[in-house]
Amino acid sequence: MSQISTKSPIGINGAGRIGKLLLWSLSKKKMQDEITISTGREVGRSLDDFFDYITHDSTYGSYERMMFGIQNEPRAKISGDSIYLNGMKVNWLNKPEYRTPGNIDWSDHGVEVVFDTTGKMRDPTVFDPNSLRGHLESAKKVILSAPFKVGAKGTAIPEDAVTVVGGVNFDKYDPDVHRVISNASCTTNCCAPPIKALVDHFYDKFLSYSITTVHAATNSQTTLDLVPRAGDSNTRIRRSIINNIIPSTTGAAKAVFDVIPEIRDIGIGSQASAIRVPTTTGSIVIMDISLDGEYDNDYMHNIFREYSSKNPEIMKFSDKQLVSADIVGSTYSTVYDSPFTHHRTSKRGDELHTMVDLNFWYDNEFGYVSSMMRLLDLVYQ
Repeated sequence: MSQISTKSPIGINGAGRIGKLLLWSLSKKKMQDEITISTGREVGRSLDDFFDYITHDSTYGSYERMMFGIQNEPRAKISGDSIYLNGMKVNWLNKPEYRTPGNIDWSDHGVEVVFDTTGKMRDPTVFDPNSLRGHLESAKKVILSAPFKVGAKGTAIPEDAVTVVGGVNFDKYDPDVHRVISNASCTTNCCAPPIKALVDHFYDKFLSYSITTVHAATNSQTTLDLVPRAGDSNTRIRRSIINNIIPSTTGAAKAVFDVIPEIRDIGIGSQASAIRVPTTTGSIVIMDISLDGEYDNDYMHNIFREYSSKNPEIMKFSDKQLVSADIVGSTYSTVYDSPFTHHRTSKRGDELHTMVDLNFWYDNEFGYVSSMMRLLDLVYQ
């Protein structure tokens, strides 16, 4: 496969939460001269309405303030029929036919790498224009901002598709083979690095883990109660996120297996669940682990101090009394909350077993986008 040019324009399919923040991050880094973003439909009444949406955010504030600081000069403008962010031209594709990826001629805009942030097309085994692979009709690689979801049960992931998570298995990416790349989920990017650290350290002394992600609201939920859709298996997601703590599900357990296959090889027990809460961003993974042997809090701290020193962009070791608002805008995939670690050792016969409660924060939007930027750097190598 030909080398990907670091200067070639980036393509983004979808302008939702991740698409917008990815546009912000790419324009700040300014490796390219242009970004092409497709919404596949008109937005508002004019380019001005799309510009206002792109440059303002109810969680992070304005583009300039979030990315460049409160005292900076304006860095967003409309000139002619184009948007410019930090001097980078943003091409907006809004024709309805562009809702089908195969209809977007990315090569017309010089795009070689496309981020699909819609969350709608996640199956790497489908080969048609209206699928994730539709982008590959005119681009070289597509990066998915979600875990793969194979429609036909038992179908193997094609050889040219791979799931990678920073700090865990970037070494599995082969630039000559892989064209369809999943960045997994925000929760997987939070919990997989510490699980990897624990697997590498304890190996078969690592008996089991249980993760619960207390997750900020997403656009899959509703502001006020809605009647369930036909066939809904999870009717709770139709309840108001403003007023409720809502039990939910997470695909992080399977994605962790995909990037850390040793879990299956060793036979480590695992389970995962999720709770949605009424915050706009800022989430936490509560991880309860069982270990063979006796270990205290300091022992656990040293494991994550070492891991964070080796992976300083991925994990932050924190000794602060954090709350979710402190995580908003964090670029780390995972933040270890060391003061909130608890352990208890029990004895059965002559054997000692320790349970440890570990907690890892993450900005489920901007932190996840930052992990996608690190993945882009990997693709450029």
